Amino acid sequence: MLVEGTTMFNTHLTQHDEWKGKSTGMYSIQVKLDSKTAAKLNKDGVHVNDYEGEPIRKFKSKYNIEVWLNNKERYEYELPKGTKVRVEYTPGKTSDPEWGVATYLKRVLILEMGEGGDGGGDSAFFADEQEV
Repeated sequence: MLVEGTTMFNTHLTQHDEWKGKSTGMYSIQVKLDSKTAAKLNKDGVHVNDYEGEPIRKFKSKYNIEVWLNNKERYEYELPKGTKVRVEYTPGKTSDPEWGVATYLKRVLILEMGEGGDGGGDSAFFADEQEV
């Protein structure tokens, strides 16, 4: 199954996620979805979360994740926040009443590189050095 979306955070798919300072043993990516994609996932039994009014989904795997550029080259660096991606996943065979159908991440194609950052810097931080 294929889904397109935009990365919610800077994401490095060659490193395991950490929770409270410990590795989860999983690779993951969270993507913001458009409403049509979110509705299709919901129809297929995949639970879609809401983050600040936007539909999002986390895809994860305990296996290495292939990340590709459009020119069919492998990419092994951090994906900046706001990167448009196509995610390939395999749906699980069973559905959990609370979490829905599991989504096992297989690979990611970078469609358009994001700009990254946390959006918290002010203009003075990014401005050229000026005399005071």
